[in-house]
Amino acid sequence: MRRMEKNNSGFSIVELIIVIAIIAAVVTTAALSVGLVFSANARTCANDIMGAIAECKIATMSAGQGNVRLLLYRDDTGTIFSELQTRESATADWTAVNGAEKIGARRCMVGTADGADDLPQKSGSGVPTLESGMWEIGFERSSGSFSTVEIYDDTGAQVWDFYVRGGSKNYQIHLEKLTGKVTKELITAP
Repeated sequence: MRRMEKNNSGFSIVELIIVIAIIAAVVTTAALSVGLVFSANARTCANDIMGAIAECKIATMSAGQGNVRLLLYRDDTGTIFSELQTRESATADWTAVNGAEKIGARRCMVGTADGADDLPQKSGSGVPTLESGMWEIGFERSSGSFSTVEIYDDTGAQVWDFYVRGGSKNYQIHLEKLTGKVTKELITAP
Protein backbone atom coordinates (compact mmCIF):
# COMPACT_ATOMS: atom_id res chain seq x y z
CA MET A 1 0.00 0.00 0.00
CA ARG A 2 1.19 3.37 -0.89
CA ARG A 3 1.25 6.17 1.68
CA MET A 4 0.31 9.75 0.79
CA GLU A 5 2.44 12.45 2.26
CA LYS A 6 0.87 15.71 3.29
CA ASN A 7 2.49 18.96 2.11
CA ASN A 8 2.62 21.33 5.13
CA SER A 9 4.53 24.19 3.57
CA GLY A 10 2.89 27.63 3.96
CA PHE A 11 0.34 28.98 6.40
CA SER A 12 -3.31 28.26 6.80
CA ILE A 13 -5.85 31.06 6.41
CA VAL A 14 -6.60 30.93 10.14
CA GLU A 15 -2.94 31.50 11.01
CA LEU A 16 -2.74 34.48 8.63
CA ILE A 17 -5.88 36.08 10.09
CA ILE A 18 -4.50 35.73 13.63
CA VAL A 19 -1.16 37.32 12.68
CA ILE A 20 -2.89 40.22 10.90
CA ALA A 21 -5.15 40.80 13.93
CA ILE A 22 -2.14 40.90 16.28
CA ILE A 23 -0.30 43.38 14.02
CA ALA A 24 -3.40 45.60 13.81
CA ALA A 25 -3.73 45.62 17.61
CA VAL A 26 -0.07 46.58 18.07
CA VAL A 27 -0.26 49.38 15.47
CA THR A 28 -3.48 50.76 16.99
CA THR A 29 -1.98 50.75 20.50
CA ALA A 30 1.16 52.52 19.28
CA ALA A 31 -0.85 55.19 17.42
CA LEU A 32 -3.02 55.87 20.46
CA SER A 33 0.03 56.12 22.71
CA VAL A 34 1.69 58.69 20.45
CA GLY A 35 -1.54 60.72 20.38
CA LEU A 36 -1.74 60.66 24.19
CA VAL A 37 1.86 61.88 24.51
CA PHE A 38 1.22 64.86 22.20
CA SER A 39 -2.07 65.60 23.98
CA ALA A 40 -0.27 65.60 27.34
CA ASN A 41 2.26 68.06 25.88
CA ALA A 42 -0.58 70.48 25.02
CA ARG A 43 -2.07 70.26 28.52
CA THR A 44 1.35 70.78 30.11
CA CYS A 45 2.10 73.74 27.85
CA ALA A 46 -1.29 75.38 28.59
CA ASN A 47 -0.82 74.87 32.34
CA ASP A 48 2.74 76.26 32.19
CA ILE A 49 1.53 79.38 30.37
CA MET A 50 -1.25 79.90 32.91
CA GLY A 51 1.26 79.45 35.73
CA ALA A 52 3.61 82.03 34.20
CA ILE A 53 0.72 84.51 33.88
CA ALA A 54 -0.25 83.89 37.53
CA GLU A 55 3.38 84.42 38.60
CA CYS A 56 3.39 87.75 36.75
CA LYS A 57 0.19 88.84 38.51
CA ILE A 58 1.57 87.87 41.94
CA ALA A 59 4.83 89.72 41.27
CA THR A 60 2.90 92.80 40.15
CA MET A 61 0.68 92.81 43.24
CA SER A 62 3.64 92.31 45.59
CA ALA A 63 5.09 95.40 47.20
CA GLY A 64 8.43 96.69 45.94
CA GLN A 65 8.49 94.93 42.56
CA GLY A 66 8.20 98.05 40.36
CA ASN A 67 6.73 97.43 36.90
CA VAL A 68 6.40 93.78 35.92
CA ARG A 69 5.70 92.16 32.56
CA LEU A 70 5.63 88.65 31.13
CA LEU A 71 7.02 87.91 27.68
CA LEU A 72 6.06 84.77 25.73
CA TYR A 73 8.03 83.76 22.64
CA ARG A 74 9.72 80.97 20.70
CA ASP A 75 13.46 80.74 20.19
CA ASP A 76 15.09 79.77 16.91
CA THR A 77 14.72 76.04 17.73
CA GLY A 78 10.93 76.38 18.21
CA THR A 79 11.04 75.99 22.00
CA ILE A 80 8.49 78.13 23.88
CA PHE A 81 9.75 80.38 26.67
CA SER A 82 8.29 82.75 29.23
CA GLU A 83 10.32 85.50 30.81
CA LEU A 84 9.29 87.63 33.77
CA GLN A 85 10.88 91.08 33.67
CA THR A 86 10.83 94.05 36.05
CA ARG A 87 11.94 97.66 36.01
CA GLU A 88 12.08 100.22 38.77
CA SER A 89 10.64 103.16 36.83
CA ALA A 90 9.10 103.95 33.47
CA THR A 91 12.48 105.13 32.15
CA ALA A 92 14.58 102.25 33.52
CA ASP A 93 15.61 99.22 31.47
CA TRP A 94 13.77 95.93 31.83
CA THR A 95 15.69 93.19 33.66
CA ALA A 96 14.90 89.48 33.77
CA VAL A 97 13.76 88.15 37.16
CA ASN A 98 14.72 84.48 36.75
CA GLY A 99 15.75 84.32 33.13
CA ALA A 100 13.78 82.59 30.42
CA GLU A 101 11.84 79.51 31.51
CA LYS A 102 11.00 76.73 29.08
CA ILE A 103 7.29 76.10 28.65
CA GLY A 104 5.86 72.81 27.46
CA ALA A 105 7.36 71.07 24.47
CA ARG A 106 8.29 72.07 20.93
CA ARG A 107 5.52 69.88 19.62
CA CYS A 108 2.90 72.33 20.88
CA MET A 109 1.36 74.95 18.67
CA VAL A 110 0.47 78.26 20.31
CA GLY A 111 -1.54 80.74 18.33
CA THR A 112 -4.30 83.28 18.19
CA ALA A 113 -6.62 81.24 16.01
CA ASP A 114 -7.77 77.67 16.37
CA GLY A 115 -5.13 75.64 14.55
CA ALA A 116 -2.71 78.54 13.94
CA ASP A 117 0.84 78.53 15.26
CA ASP A 118 1.76 82.19 15.35
CA LEU A 119 3.56 82.69 18.66
CA PRO A 120 6.38 85.05 17.62
CA GLN A 121 9.94 83.85 17.36
CA LYS A 122 12.46 85.98 19.21
CA SER A 123 15.03 87.41 16.89
CA GLY A 124 18.57 87.99 18.01
CA SER A 125 20.17 87.16 21.32
CA GLY A 126 20.37 88.85 24.69
CA VAL A 127 17.54 90.29 26.76
CA PRO A 128 14.30 90.01 24.80
CA THR A 129 12.68 93.26 23.76
CA LEU A 130 9.27 93.81 22.24
CA GLU A 131 10.93 95.01 19.07
CA SER A 132 12.33 91.49 18.60
CA GLY A 133 8.79 90.10 18.43
CA MET A 134 6.93 88.40 21.27
CA TRP A 135 3.73 88.53 23.29
CA GLU A 136 3.61 90.80 26.35
CA ILE A 137 1.25 90.55 29.34
CA GLY A 138 1.14 92.94 32.30
CA PHE A 139 -1.17 93.73 35.23
CA GLU A 140 -2.33 96.81 37.16
CA ARG A 141 -0.95 96.79 40.68
CA SER A 142 -4.02 98.43 42.23
CA SER A 143 -6.79 96.31 40.69
CA GLY A 144 -5.15 93.14 39.37
CA SER A 145 -6.72 93.75 35.95
CA PHE A 146 -4.67 93.47 32.79
CA SER A 147 -2.77 96.66 32.00
CA THR A 148 -1.04 95.30 28.92
CA VAL A 149 -1.93 92.48 26.59
CA GLU A 150 0.15 92.68 23.44
CA ILE A 151 -1.10 89.59 21.63
CA TYR A 152 -1.92 90.10 17.97
CA ASP A 153 -3.22 87.78 15.31
CA ASP A 154 -1.84 87.61 11.77
CA THR A 155 -4.03 90.57 10.71
CA GLY A 156 -2.62 92.81 13.44
CA ALA A 157 -5.79 92.79 15.58
CA GLN A 158 -5.40 92.54 19.37
CA VAL A 159 -6.85 89.35 20.83
CA TRP A 160 -7.76 88.20 24.35
CA ASP A 161 -7.92 84.49 23.54
CA PHE A 162 -5.21 82.21 22.31
CA TYR A 163 -4.89 78.48 21.73
CA VAL A 164 -2.50 75.74 22.71
CA ARG A 165 -2.72 72.64 20.53
CA GLY A 166 -0.93 69.32 20.52
CA GLY A 167 -2.03 65.89 19.45
CA SER A 168 -5.82 65.68 19.57
CA LYS A 169 -6.17 68.30 22.32
CA ASN A 170 -6.86 71.98 21.75
CA TYR A 171 -7.04 74.36 24.72
CA GLN A 172 -8.33 77.92 24.61
CA ILE A 173 -6.82 80.32 27.14
CA HIS A 174 -9.01 83.35 27.76
CA LEU A 175 -7.77 86.56 29.38
CA GLU A 176 -10.55 88.55 31.10
CA LYS A 177 -9.54 92.20 30.65
CA LEU A 178 -11.26 93.83 33.64
CA THR A 179 -10.64 91.20 36.30
CA GLY A 180 -7.26 89.81 35.25
CA LYS A 181 -8.73 86.32 35.39
CA VAL A 182 -7.22 83.61 33.17
CA THR A 183 -9.26 80.54 32.22
CA LYS A 184 -8.47 77.42 30.21
CA GLU A 185 -11.06 75.45 28.28
CA LEU A 186 -10.68 72.22 26.34
CA ILE A 187 -12.07 72.81 22.85
CA THR A 188 -13.62 69.76 21.24
CA ALA A 189 -13.26 69.21 17.53
CA PRO A 190 -16.42 69.80 15.46
